[in-house]
Amino acid sequence: MNDDYGWAAGLGIGMFLLVAVIYLGILALSLWITYLIIRTAVKNGILKADEERARRGYPAMTPPRGGYAAPPSAPGSPYQQP
Repeated sequence: MNDDYGWAAGLGIGMFLLVAVIYLGILALSLWITYLIIRTAVKNGILKADEERARRGYPAMTPPRGGYAAPPSAPGSPYQQP
């Protein structure tokens, strides 16, 4: 009697790999679509908030002109300006 089932084991491993690749692909695709939907929702929400702020008469949010000030230096530091 010939009990050679090596082809069935190879087929099982091949099917497992194929299903794992398809599963990971579908998972990656769903995460990408979710990211795009959330990004669009946040962008639209920010634009809508800006429109509402302008409608109510608040000034537009702008960054400070001079940038950020340097952090304070320690007393007696050689970098401290007189």
